[in-house]
Amino acid sequence: MTNDRGRRFVEGAGARLEPHHPHFLTSHPTALGLAWMAGVVALLVVCDLAGGPGWLRASLALTAALPPLVATFAVLSQTPRSHLEYEPSILTHFFARFLALFSAFIFWLGSVVIGGAIAVQLTDESGTDIETAWVLAARLFAMIVPPVTVLLYCVLIVRYAGYLARLRGWSAVPTRHRIPERFLSEAPRTRQIVIGLAHPGLLLAAGLLSTLVAIALTVRAENLLA
Repeated sequence: MTNDRGRRFVEGAGARLEPHHPHFLTSHPTALGLAWMAGVVALLVVCDLAGGPGWLRASLALTAALPPLVATFAVLSQTPRSHLEYEPSILTHFFARFLALFSAFIFWLGSVVIGGAIAVQLTDESGTDIETAWVLAARLFAMIVPPVTVLLYCVLIVRYAGYLARLRGWSAVPTRHRIPERFLSEAPRTRQIVIGLAHPGLLLAAGLLSTLVAIALTVRAENLLA
């Protein structure tokens, strides 16, 4: 069951926005989402040519993914998990679990190896100086956390895009879908816009753009720290 407070919040926001939608936005929400992303890309290019600060580029990249992300959160928050359920084959069932166990083993082994390498590096560079060791540990922490955060963000985007593809398909204005009929039922124009913006392709494109910008900023930051 979905959260009643969240449902009331979504419905209240939809009711307030319902009278203010332009006709083009109602008819072509996905196309407008792509146009929004293209505009953000143009601003990123201008910012890069002008030598803008990294925080501004990161903010612009996140802004590109904001419309499809907000729409995705609204749709998924009001869709019960039962709408995503399906009967997998026995092969798919066990193969998915094999991949999960194998991935967990690889990540555990990688964490052990990386932890050992970090310990050796700290010992070699700091010797017995505890203060130097803490400074080096903080620097390594600052270098490791951003790429891991970007990776988790990318996994989140791909996972949510997969949910959207199963819920509403790849059509800009889907006629057949699994989204609950009660979702924004009192605000049909807002419902159409939200479902149009919650497009798996749009979410993937915007998420990929923000991921690439984040990776570029992370590499630049690591070069400055090195």
